Amino acid sequence: MPRQRRTETLPRGRGGKKLKAAGDLFIPTKPPSVYMVVGHDVTRPAYSVIKVNTFPDGGSGGDTPIPIPGHLARLEAKHCMSFVPVRSRHGSWIVGVGGNSPIDYGPETIVFDTSTHQVIPGPKLVSTKLRPILLPVGDKIYALTRQPAIKGGVNFVPWFEVLDLSQARVVSGRLVDCKWEQLPRPPCFPWELSPRQYIFPPVVRVKSYVAVSSYILVSMDGQAGTHIFNLKTEQWSKLDDNVLPFTGGAVPHGPLFLGFSSAAKKITAYSITVCAAVSPSPSITAGCPSLSIVEFPIVDEAEEEVVSRGKFVSLGNHGFCSFMCRNDDLMLGTLEHTQELITMRAYTTEDHHLSQDHPKSICHIVISNQVEQVYSIRDSLRGLTWPSLVDVISL
Repeated sequence: MPRQRRTETLPRGRGGKKLKAAGDLFIPTKPPSVYMVVGHDVTRPAYSVIKVNTFPDGGSGGDTPIPIPGHLARLEAKHCMSFVPVRSRHGSWIVGVGGNSPIDYGPETIVFDTSTHQVIPGPKLVSTKLRPILLPVGDKIYALTRQPAIKGGVNFVPWFEVLDLSQARVVSGRLVDCKWEQLPRPPCFPWELSPRQYIFPPVVRVKSYVAVSSYILVSMDGQAGTHIFNLKTEQWSKLDDNVLPFTGGAVPHGPLFLGFSSAAKKITAYSITVCAAVSPSPSITAGCPSLSIVEFPIVDEAEEEVVSRGKFVSLGNHGFCSFMCRNDDLMLGTLEHTQELITMRAYTTEDHHLSQDHPKSICHIVISNQVEQVYSIRDSLRGLTWPSLVDVISL
């Protein structure tokens, strides 16, 4: 009997349950800190790290632009990096990985320690990757090429690597006792090409991805199915005949995940579970587990679905935050981009407590409050990349 992935969208009736399960007690906690990584046109520095207040004093925010807060650090590294939060025995780090050229003009791994504000260069990738997909799991960071290249110096094999920070140390301002190591390539990436395919290689892109428990799930643009990488066995296999229902990465949000729905074009919460194996379809790897995904629409108090574009991060049981950029140059079309506006919207959930035991007892997530703040970024000395907001980190 063919196996099917269970993907559900629960109803949004007014009488439906909301986030808090009966008997749960909400204990206020401090929301996580949110950092913006802003890109510059130069390499010294290539990025600035800026901390923002997601809930401004007074609670109302406003659409009048205010100057961006002062930077915490300048990062000298290669352009076209991706950044992720890493919580480990070392503390809370923001780690950047990637580069736009194999030429050694800057680090391909850079660390910012949010406690000490120390900037620490790290090891070089085995193969330079342009804005790689980064998935932190414990003390390890997994880096996957977004668009694999068959030849050339960027996005070439190996397409998948891992950095183990469990034994890493900082010595003389550098990260030592760790290195990037090659991992098996995803089976959905092109391989064993004919001579004609090598001359005119197929264009393959990763559409969506998420790290769930001890697995990494990946779906491709233009290809049916979802593939799974087992972090324990370090093996790939075909998990499901359908693609993941979101575009880009899904970020952890308590027991749920937040992602941008491919169908609804809105931010949506998901319960993603890798279940015990069932009878597979012929295209599924034998013995492979099955996938269960339940969708939870995010609505405001009028039960209208919340549309959130751009980048977003989870604020834990406080809600989530989205960021959008727009050009603010005085003269559009100029060679230098020096001014930009970043709109930050912080969404507070009506029920704050996300229970690990009851994520499927809810019908939708209700937004009780929205705070908007517009930040103005100006840098005529170094210039800005477009968009200048490279990544947003919640720690």
